[in-house]
Parts: sequence; structure tokens; C-alpha cells
Amino acid sequence: MDRGQMLAATVLCFLLSNIISSEAELQVGFYNYICPAAESIVHDEVRRAVSYNPGFAPGLLRMHFHDCFVRGCDGSVLIDSTPFNEAEKDGPPNKSSLRGFEVVDNIKSQLEAVCQGKVSCADILAFAARDSVALTGGPSYDVPAGRRDGRISHAADTKDLPGPTFGLANLTAFFAKKNLTQEDMITLSGAHKIGRSHCSFFDFRLYNFSSNMVQDPSLDPSYAELLKHECPKDSNDPNLVVPLNTLPPNAFDSSYYRAVLEGRGLFVSDQALLSTPESAALVQQYAADACFFKKKFAEAMGKMGQIEVLTGSSGEIRANCRRAKNMALARGEILEAQLQFGFYDSICPEAESIVKDEVSKAVGANPSFAAALLRMHFHDCFVRGCDASVLIDSTSSNTAEKDAPPNTSLRGFDIVDGAKSRLEEVCGGIVSCADILAFAARDSIVLSGGLSYQVPAGRRDGRVSTAQETNGNLPPPTFNIDQLIQIFTLKGFTQEEMVTLSGAHTIGVSHCSSFSSRLYNFSSTMSQDPDLDPTYGAELMQLCPQGSTTNSGLIVPMDPYSPNSFDTAYYNNVLANQGLFTSDQALLSTDITAGQVIEYANNTDIFYADFAAAMVKMGQIEVLTGSLGEIRSNCRVIN
Repeated sequence: MDRGQMLAATVLCFLLSNIISSEAELQVGFYNYICPAAESIVHDEVRRAVSYNPGFAPGLLRMHFHDCFVRGCDGSVLIDSTPFNEAEKDGPPNKSSLRGFEVVDNIKSQLEAVCQGKVSCADILAFAARDSVALTGGPSYDVPAGRRDGRISHAADTKDLPGPTFGLANLTAFFAKKNLTQEDMITLSGAHKIGRSHCSFFDFRLYNFSSNMVQDPSLDPSYAELLKHECPKDSNDPNLVVPLNTLPPNAFDSSYYRAVLEGRGLFVSDQALLSTPESAALVQQYAADACFFKKKFAEAMGKMGQIEVLTGSSGEIRANCRRAKNMALARGEILEAQLQFGFYDSICPEAESIVKDEVSKAVGANPSFAAALLRMHFHDCFVRGCDASVLIDSTSSNTAEKDAPPNTSLRGFDIVDGAKSRLEEVCGGIVSCADILAFAARDSIVLSGGLSYQVPAGRRDGRVSTAQETNGNLPPPTFNIDQLIQIFTLKGFTQEEMVTLSGAHTIGVSHCSSFSSRLYNFSSTMSQDPDLDPTYGAELMQLCPQGSTTNSGLIVPMDPYSPNSFDTAYYNNVLANQGLFTSDQALLSTDITAGQVIEYANNTDIFYADFAAAMVKMGQIEVLTGSLGEIRSNCRVIN
């Protein structure tokens, strides 16, 4: 090929690499007017870091990948852990192996100096990944921007990251969840051309591959010997690392695919790309045509950079990439874009005060209504989301949620009716029943001595309510710790938030039937639950005599010492083996949950803050907003 042909090929490769579609909400040149220096500042800082240590290039590229695959490209991987929350960066796939946080910090500091509050941490990661690729010989490409930063970061969410031991089917499935194709997956795997890995991610391929093979047969023997030299058997040295590719490790090219074809892919997931004729053919094509690979890699990076992005009024622009603006929000108090604080300020200014007045009158007359309204909001949100479907009456053709077994003990419907009636008089057709429940739950907590908090509103009411949907959605009092974690996880909650929300059992009452099995018929070998304090058990037996479970009038307080005070006595009770339900005592089943119980028992302020944050989050489960649902004029009947 002569010099002219080479130049033409280079230009063609460059032009092709710059063809990337962008979602409508992200724009190429987003910062051209509001912070013109944004991309150049990122590029200059990345260039300095990579010149000093070439390992920063794969570090920043990997960080962008790990950010986008967990909660979307929202900069959540940058948030630091707190005493209340283990963040993504400390999840198993990320801890001690992600690099480049200080590079992002330096970039953010410079950007805040010239364009305060304009450039998101999520966009910094996207620009830095592109620049890292380009600075190591890969393609440069336009990056559509306008991402905003997330407020939530949980280590448990790193389960969304594909592992180095994955086979082709698992890899394809994981990428498909992010709307990336198998071709995208194979293309993005080319990022393994640069960077390094700790021995622990692949050493089983050398020494303990299977029950009948010591070494992975798909691994080139000479490459395996080289790896054994770098990673001796049974070495526990966390500092042992090897390059991902034996060819120039800091040059971004298509030699990764040649290495895979030669059995020199470092991870099981690398070598898995040869598992089918179709995937192997793409590996061969990329190995033979570097220009084509670079063009496709640029396209795939553009696509990956738009996974579940936050734009517009969603999220925030962090001033410090390591810290969400409101640390209560970082622990779980998510304000969804479609719900707003002060939603009724201009369209029905009296809304919250009317609800509070009705709740105050009811709780003043009967303090147990506070727990009842709190429980009703919980039972509403966990079935079909916070849409007030729990308020709908049954009909001759449909048994509604309120008449399902877990809900026949719900109380407070008349309080909601009273609030709705007054609201319809002053603001007809404006305030939803779902928002009434959210306000009433907050007011019930406050009237019982708990912390007040703002409730984002704008929910609309659902039009469906069926008793059978309570099955599997509401955790029963007999659940153990694993079952509790599972059902709360399905609703988007962490283990920590489950322990926090369990604190609602500090107020209210229970029917004997919900716990009597712990007193009289616990197992084939024990009549009483051994986790139940014997003195407390004797008191409960007096209140709930054997064989009396059919008496619906028999009830006991869930907190025997301060049943109408919202405090941390519940956690003290659990520590004393005086949790009423199996699910209460289950909180001591693990060191982590038990530690949280101890913390709350000793620090009311922390519990109050965490509970308020968890309640705001719960109040946004699967909400209906905008044109979805309706505003019922009667909370018991759909319009």
C-alpha cells in the first residue's frame, strides 16, 4: 500500500469511528455554550495522568464501564461509602481494583473553578474513557453529553457486572439486559487489550480448573507457563498483577482478538468468544481488520454511554464526585423526576394541612390509628406500587386488595375518606388518594413522636385492585431473614432499608394469630420458639390463650413498653428477644443486620434520619404520574 492509500485508509477509519448515534436527551457539543472548555479540560488532565502512568487509561475506561452497568451512566461508581452505606466502589468487583478516582477529582476541581455546577461527574467519566482510548492509539469519537449524576450507590448493585468466569451465554444475557447485542459485547471485550488483572481473577484456570483437569485446556500451554511464573500457586499476595494482553499492553489495537484466537485470552470470558461459529467469526474479522474494529468499538462505546442515563431535572450535578449533595439522599431518599416537593403549593395549597388535620383528630381520639395509617401506606406501595389500590372496595365481580387475608385487619379507611371529602370541596379533582396515604403516613409518624420529612407528591391513583396480587408481595410475620431480604430486594430496597423500615413495628398492635405459633406449636420438638424471651412468652400466653386465635378481638401491642410512641424501643426489644414476630427476631440472624439493630437501639437520631429517607423511597415504588391512572373523586371507587 503506497503513502496515499495509507492516508486514505487512516482518514476513512477516523471518519467511521466518529459516526455515533445519540439519544435525543443527550447531545454532542452539549457544553459548547455553557462550559466551552469542558472537554479540553478533561482531555488535558487525562493526558497528564496517562503520561505519568499509562495504567490510568484502562483504569478510566473500566471505571466508565462499571459505572454504566450499575444503575446506568450516572457517576454512582464515584460515590464514597459512608458509615450507613457501602457504595459501589467497595463492591467485590470494584474494591481495590478500580483506579483513576483522583484523576476524576482533579478534573472536577478544575471544572468547578471555571464552570461551577455545570459539568456532571457522569459526563466526565464518558469523556475520560474516550480520551483514554484515543491516547493509547484507539479511535477518537464524539461523546453526546448532558448526563446528570445519580444520588444512590450501593455495593450490592454490582451484581449487575459480568464476571471474568462467564461463558458466552451468560455474557450475552448480561449485555442484553443493558440493550447491548452479542456483537456489542464482543466489540467491547476488545477493551481488554489494555490494562492488567489481579491473579485471583483467573488463577483457577492454571491450578484448579475442574475435578478432572488441573489446567484449562483452552489456554495456550506456553502462555499458561508464563502466567504460572507471574502468579505462583497458592500465592495470596494482592499486589500480584499481570497485563491483560502480552502484546504491547498499553497500545489500543485489535491484537486482543489475535490473542484470543491463539488461546491467550486471560479470562474464561475472553476465550468464551470462540464458543460459537458466529462469535468466533467476529473475533477473526476484528483480528484481521483493525480499522473495522476501531469503528465498531467507537459505536459500541457511544451506545454503552447512554445506558439508563439521567437527564433534564433527574439526578443532580455533584460539586464533589465522591459525595451526593444530600447524604440522606445518598442513603436512599430518591426524588424521582415525576414527583415533586410542594407539588400542591399552587394548585391546592391546603392539601397537606387538611390531611394533617384529619389525621391529628383521628390519632387524638385513638392513638392506634397512627400505626394503622402507616401500615396502610406500606401495604399499598408493596402491591402494584403507591397507587391507592388498597383503598378500592370489592365488587360482586372482584375481590379487592383490602379483602385479601393480609389486609382484612387494615384500619383507617374512614380517615382517608374524611380527608378526601374535604379536599374535594376545596380542590375538586386535584389531590390523589395515593398522595393522601403518603401524607397521612408521614403525619402519623410525626404525631407519634417521629421525625417529620418532606413528601414528594404528584402520584395518581390506580384503577386495578385484586386480592390475589397481595400474594408474594407482602412479607408475612413468619418470614426469616433471607425471605425478608429477597422480598424487599424485589421492591428495590437494600438489606439496610429493610431493617430500617421494620422499625415501624415500634407502634401498633397485632392479632394473636400472627404470632401464636411461636407460643404453642413452634416445631415438632419445641412448643415455644427458643428465640423468644421466656418472660415475654409467658405474658403473651396470658394475652393470647391457647386455642383463642379465632377471636379477632384479641390483640397485643407490638411494642409492649411504648406502643404509641415512635422511638427506637423496638430495636431494644429485638435485642432482648422480645420481638413479637418471627420476622422481628430474624433481624439478629446475621452479623450485619444485628449490628444495625444495635446501632439503632443506641442512636435515635440515626434511626430517625434513615427511616425518613426509607419512607420517601418507599413512597415512590412504581408510582403513576402524568397522564397515567386517574384522580379518584371517591377513594373507594374508580371513576
